[in-house]
Amino acid sequence: MNDESAEYGLRRVRMVDNQLAARGLRNDDVLAAMRSVPRHLFVPRELVPKAYADAPLPIGLGQTISQPYLVALMTELLELDVRSRVLEIGAGCGYQTAVLAEVAGEVYALELLAPLAERARAVLARLGYQNAHVAIADGSAGWPEMAPFDAVLVAAAAPAPPPALLRQLSTGGRLVMPLGDPHRDQVLTVFQRVGDGLREHRDTRCRFVPLVSDEPAGQARPGAARRGAAASAAPQFAPRGGAASQEEVIVTKAVAVRVSGTVQGVYYRASARREGERLGLRGWVGNLSDGGVALHLQGQPAVVDAMLGWCRVGPPAARVSRVEVTDAEPDESLSGFEVR
Repeated sequence: MNDESAEYGLRRVRMVDNQLAARGLRNDDVLAAMRSVPRHLFVPRELVPKAYADAPLPIGLGQTISQPYLVALMTELLELDVRSRVLEIGAGCGYQTAVLAEVAGEVYALELLAPLAERARAVLARLGYQNAHVAIADGSAGWPEMAPFDAVLVAAAAPAPPPALLRQLSTGGRLVMPLGDPHRDQVLTVFQRVGDGLREHRDTRCRFVPLVSDEPAGQARPGAARRGAAASAAPQFAPRGGAASQEEVIVTKAVAVRVSGTVQGVYYRASARREGERLGLRGWVGNLSDGGVALHLQGQPAVVDAMLGWCRVGPPAARVSRVEVTDAEPDESLSGFEVR
């Protein structure tokens, strides 16, 4: 093992000790998987130094790699073993897929965005995960040809689980997904098939991007395994701890930003809106009477920080001379990123 590999291994150990075990995760197989999977290989090159941070990170196309705690928590809630067959909806960059493949027997992962799916396939193949299978497919329809599944993990939000996914659960199988308004806070929820019924358990507050389907709402078509799938998660949450696990508040960083320089008449606002939307932030951007630009940014701390980095550069024609940042109160009325 070279020095670089050893350093990343130590980072994973610290990640597990400080971010996972310290917050109450106890499944030995899941913790071992999190120590083993090289998260830095699944993130963009420029974000490798932050790969083991306690936060999601952008992976392009408006998507993120989930916070390590959330990856481990969802895996633990599935109660997997080496015999388990798992369906993952919203594979994203493939990191969650790799963690599942460390614990389960076979993993079938669906992803809507072809560039992400192809990248995930390449990294998983490089790492030798022969039990991980990635397809570009409609996540809400599941993968009926490979059903039934002992576990289903959905990394995108909806008001209710798609019926097709519940039908593809085996007896005793568990489905884990965030339920609630796709544009606001959700609750990570576990469904377990018991006979002809379902047992439901609400676990942890979270925030994910909406579940995307090729079909109209409630009309997911079985057998659509070659069409488009769920978007991947963009979580913003405070990990559970002890008895308060169902009452955690979502950790949202909110800042007011003032940008000075040549920033009007150079498409700064339009470019900021595109970047804010790509990162999944909530907020706004507007011109100031003194020639500057004001922004309100709120979201997961690491993603807000990424947007602040963009603000210091701006679009090609801008010349930013100063960026002032102050803490602000989150505005729950915001549902996207807009120009004002």
